[in-house]
Amino acid sequence: MIDPIVGASPVELDIEPELRRRLFDLARGRPIVIDYYASHHCGVTVGDLTVGFATQPLEPRYLELVPIEGVRVLAEQRIVRLLSDGATLRKAALPFSRHLGISLTYPERWIDFLERCPTKRR
Repeated sequence: MIDPIVGASPVELDIEPELRRRLFDLARGRPIVIDYYASHHCGVTVGDLTVGFATQPLEPRYLELVPIEGVRVLAEQRIVRLLSDGATLRKAALPFSRHLGISLTYPERWIDFLERCPTKRR
């Protein structure tokens, strides 16, 4: 198996208090993976950040961030700078959902990232 970690970063994410209390149990030994997708259509690039627990082997393009409550946090290397400007892990919109989300302190920087996005990912 190829190690998905290509380096480490001192970036530390914030986390909602309710999620912090439950994170270790939700993770069940799996790392959190923060990634993105972007697609270019009709002259416009659209995309989003994705957050979830690893369920399959990962490609070697992730940096390891500071763990949260004993849970490893991996981020796609191209978005680490974006996360370093401030980001908060949260539960997804629905209260009964087990999905994770992430909020950026400066969401306008996501638009800047998409405009210079080096590759299109799906």
